[in-house]
Amino acid sequence: MFDLIASQFQPFGAEHWTVLGVTVVLSALLPLTVRRFPSERFKRNICVVIALLLVATECFNYYYTIAHDGWDKFVDVALPLHACGFSLYLTAFMLLTRRQAAFEIVYFWGFAGTTQALLTPITQAGFPSWSCFHFFITHGLVIVGVSFATFGLKMRPRFKGVWITYAFSWALVFIVGGCNWLLGTNYMYLCERPSGSTPFYFLPWPWYILFLGLLAIVFFVLLWLPFKKKQ
Repeated sequence: MFDLIASQFQPFGAEHWTVLGVTVVLSALLPLTVRRFPSERFKRNICVVIALLLVATECFNYYYTIAHDGWDKFVDVALPLHACGFSLYLTAFMLLTRRQAAFEIVYFWGFAGTTQALLTPITQAGFPSWSCFHFFITHGLVIVGVSFATFGLKMRPRFKGVWITYAFSWALVFIVGGCNWLLGTNYMYLCERPSGSTPFYFLPWPWYILFLGLLAIVFFVLLWLPFKKKQ
């Protein structure tokens, strides 16, 4: 029912600014709230709620895609093989377990990649389509979850976390590339550039992949620098 009245997505339109504003407010409000109510139980409850919302939204998207578009479309676009799909589950896992390695991966991926995706989304359908809701809910909650872990739970990235994340990212490229070859899909946009308003895919294939790899390491180091003196 969502897609029957959906319009074309308008970057930095009223709906887009609303989503960005809500994401920023929640990212700031939740860490501030735990300063007032610093009990471990309260922190745990917030982690559980964010994790459940992430997983529930993604699972509903599986159901909706299969019911609305069929299995072929589900395999083409809805498998959790995009970087943000991995980030979603890894953020939920990190919040529930507080594993340092998981935190570092979603910290660097979230602030370097998911933030960029929220600002320049690769989505064509506008509000109130389900695909648009799904995109912004999941991407926004990843940022909220990573922000809460960083500023509410006081988790900190290490310098070696930069290289762990970078190595993991390239390993994922090869794994997903193999899945694309087997399934005939384009997850992580490894086979062709995405459509949309993102400015980072201006080079032809496969050069944009190498460019993004170089850009990632620059962003990862920059994101680690604010915590350098604390280590």
